[in-house]
Amino acid sequence: MTATDTWAFETTRGSVLVGPSELRFRHGVTGALAGSFAALAAGRLPPVVRHGGWPGLALVTALATVAMEWAWSDGVTVQLVLGLLGVVAVFSGSLVSAIRLGADAIPLRTVEHATFEDGTITVAHRTDDDLTERTIRPRNDAERADAALALRLRGVTLRGIADDEAVSRTVVDAPKTELVV
Repeated sequence: MTATDTWAFETTRGSVLVGPSELRFRHGVTGALAGSFAALAAGRLPPVVRHGGWPGLALVTALATVAMEWAWSDGVTVQLVLGLLGVVAVFSGSLVSAIRLGADAIPLRTVEHATFEDGTITVAHRTDDDLTERTIRPRNDAERADAALALRLRGVTLRGIADDEAVSRTVVDAPKTELVV
């Protein structure tokens, strides 16, 4: 737990922060890229592009500048090299910015339960009148155990933890509680 009363556990696509009022999903670079490829395969606009904002506009401008310099020059020039370095810098900044802005959250008051099964955690939560599920894949058994403890302490009903060897008996037998700040 941190000074802001937040627990965190690492997943295969980033990390999950379990705060007093929400589950916040932070995506790492690999998670953002995997999500982008999945969105493109489904025919949707990748989240990285949607959350690009000003850094994304700077990237497009830098790419256009390099393309024009390349088309009008006879070979490798100083301007072309500097332009390519600018593209790399802007691309890196755009990616980091899009990943940060692309974090999403689930309010804890909407979470119905979390099911632990086959090394994954499925969080069922209400969106409007529908029950939506989100699958989380912790990196290892220790992270799965941390997730169970954090979710239990935030009052989430846990299913399937009685047979999970990674989750300690303390978490399994603990009553459903809520953190008092």
